[in-house]
This record gives sequence, C-alpha cells and structure tokens, in this order.
Amino acid sequence: MSNKVIPTLLVVDDEPRNIQVVSNVLKEIDDYHILYATNGEQALQRVEKNDIDLILLDMMMPLLDGLETCKRLKADPRYSAIPVIFLTAKNDEESLIKAFDAGAVDYISKPFLRRELIARVTTHLHLRLAQKELSSELYENKELLKQYKEIVDLSSIVTKSDPSGRIIYANDNFCAISGYTHDELIGKSHNIVRHPEVPSSFYKEMWATIQQKQPWRGIVKNITKEGKIYVVDAVVSPILNSKDEIIEYISLRKDITPLIELKEEIEATQKELILMLGNVGENRSKETAAHVRRVAEYAKILAVAYGLSPSECEILWSTATMHDIGKVGIPDHILNKPGKLSDEEFAIMKTHAETGYSFFKNSSRRLLQAAAIVAHEHHERWDGLGYPRGIAGEDIHIFGRITAIADVFDALGTKRVYKRGWEIDEILNYFKEQSAKQFDPKLVELLLVNVDKFLAINETYQDILE
Repeated sequence: MSNKVIPTLLVVDDEPRNIQVVSNVLKEIDDYHILYATNGEQALQRVEKNDIDLILLDMMMPLLDGLETCKRLKADPRYSAIPVIFLTAKNDEESLIKAFDAGAVDYISKPFLRRELIARVTTHLHLRLAQKELSSELYENKELLKQYKEIVDLSSIVTKSDPSGRIIYANDNFCAISGYTHDELIGKSHNIVRHPEVPSSFYKEMWATIQQKQPWRGIVKNITKEGKIYVVDAVVSPILNSKDEIIEYISLRKDITPLIELKEEIEATQKELILMLGNVGENRSKETAAHVRRVAEYAKILAVAYGLSPSECEILWSTATMHDIGKVGIPDHILNKPGKLSDEEFAIMKTHAETGYSFFKNSSRRLLQAAAIVAHEHHERWDGLGYPRGIAGEDIHIFGRITAIADVFDALGTKRVYKRGWEIDEILNYFKEQSAKQFDPKLVELLLVNVDKFLAINETYQDILE
C-alpha cells in the first residue's frame, strides 16, 4: 500500500471554464485532489469541510470577491496557514499590493502560461507540505515534552529559576517537601530552604558551575518551613536559547532523607560497636577501663588542631578506640604481668599491632579501614624505629601518628600496678625529648599548645579501680 500524500487543491473562479483549464493542467503533472468553487462563500464552505493544501483564488468575483475571501481566511487561525495564489487579470502595482496585503503568497496573471502555473503551484505545494510535516513533528514533540514533563513532575522535586536565581516554577512535590505554598515560593530565591549549616562556598561553587553553562550535581541539605531537615540529590542545569544565552535554570531533586538517616544510623551503630570492641580489648586489664575513651578524646583534639576535616576528626575519634584491639590475642600472663616483660614476652606483645590490623584490613568500610590503620600504625615511630613495619615520618598515616601521641600521653600519666603515674611536667618533657624521634614534631607542638584540654579530658574520664 502506498503512503504517498495526495495534496488537495481548491480552485476558485466564477468562470467554470477557467476552473477546467487549471484542473486539466495540474492533473497532467501529478495526482492532485482538486476541489472547486465559483464564489467566495462557496470557497469558505469548502475550506471548512476539507483539509486544503493550496488555494488558487480569482481576485475579481461577484458577491464576495477574492480579496475579501482571502482576508477572512487569514483572519481565522484554523486556515491562516493555507497558501493562497491569486489568479488575476489585473497586474497593476496597486492590485498586486492589495493582493499581498490580503495575505496572498503569490499571483498568476491571466491568461496564465501553463509552465508558470505548474512552477508556482509546485513550489508552493512543496513549501506547504513541508510546513505541514514540520508542524506535525512540532506537535508530536510538544506532546512528548508534555508527557515527559508530567512524568518528571510526578517522579521528581522540580523548580525553575530565572537567570537571577528567582523561582519561577515549583511543582507540587517541592511544595510538599519544603512546606511552602506556590505563592510563597514564586519570586523567592532558593535561600528560602537553605540550611544554615551549609557554607556559602558550597553555593558559590554551584553558581559558578551553572553560570559557565554546565550542569551541577550534588547532595544538598535543606530546611523546611517548619524547621525540619531534609536532604536531596540535586541536579541543576542551565537552559539555553538559540543564541546560547541562559534563559532559566531547572533543578531536579530526589529526596534521599531516609537514606541519609539510615546511613547515619548504621554509622552510629558502627561507632558504638567499635567503642564496645575497644573496651573488650582494654577491659581484660580492669585498670585501664577508661583508657580507650581518653585516647579517642585526645586524638580528636589533635586532629582538629592539625586541620583535619570534620569527617576525618569524627572517624579518628571513633576508631582510635581500636588501637589496642589486637591485645585480645595476647595471653593473660603477658598482658597483665605486674612487671617488666622479658624480650620474648615483649616480642609476643608487639604482635597485637598486626593482629588488630588483620581484624579490619579486608573491610571496604571507611570506618573499619581507619580502624585497621590505627591498630597497625600506632606503635610506629617518626624515626623509623617503631613496629611492626618500621616505617618513618609521613609514611606513617596521620591517624597512626596522632594515636601514638594520644596513647603514650595517657599511658605515661596513668597509674599501673607495676608503675606510678607520671606528673604532667615529666610527661611534657618526655614529649619534648622525643619530638622528631618517636613522635611527629608538629603534633608534639600541638600537644604542648593544647595540654589544658588533655588534662580536662583526663579529669572527665577517670579509671575505676577495683
């Protein structure tokens, strides 16, 4: 079956002979569907009932002439796109101007030439059919875009902003999650949902990216009208016109608050388990029940002073409790010996670093990876004379270097059954002597600056001796 489109032409002339001549010529060149009318009113009726592709319209007719007929067609948006070619015996300048002012796309002088008629009709039909095809495609694209928009609106949290960042559209999902009505949002900036804990630099980086005509994606913490926190995975993209100018920004978001809350719950559980595991290791010697907590607090003080990120400080605070977890593998008679260890016993004691590392080394979790580092490297020395690997300087992870100072500070100041607790001046002198030998010199300086905080921790978390 052929899918060829057969164009429909309407020939309007008060002389049937002229209609017949035109029809005969056109049927010679293609299989056109030709309708006719002998006056303007009849022509308008034909147009209403048929899908007309081209009109050949006599200018001079009784009752409703061609000019008025053309004007009425062009005034009706349903038919204004149909091309009209005037058939006229009047080819003076004034008549031609009137024809084009009425909306004609062309004219053919009577008596017309066969080749001229064919050429003009063929040209304007090609243009008309191309226009209809383009219009059909545009309509289909608009329908598709409409459906896409409906799907996005249903599945995402959407806003659109003008080039200055003012909200010009917010879908129902955005209103629902933010707690604001459409009227409260339109014309406002997104600062209306900005969480105060999110730094200005975060939004400056986002704004810089989209102003460079690049999409931005990130996790954003926001706050509702009622003050509740919600978190979204957001994409913000500039929309450009044909001149490559930004005309608006569109933001699509997915609410990931439940995922964030679950992640925080899991991390909190991990931290609690790690603290409990640390206590398991230390509580085999009841004299050091609070040791792991003090080491964690000391480590956090040094981490903050050193300039680690907030997340790194929290991770170290959680995992510093794991520094001696490997001691669960040390025999009780060595672990709790009330006196100096023999060389053989000390060699066994040193295995706790490798043992602790082995517990966590195969984990892909960030927290447990950090625990592995702390357990493995807290007995390494700045000068390379430590154990178990004898690494030196900054080859030792910062978590290991910090925990080494926190552990030794607490051990020196804590009373044991086999030794007295050192006075603070003795402890500080020891660290000064061992700076750049056993310990990272920068961290020793930070310890000396923050010693009052260390002493406050020591007072807060005292050992309970039985």
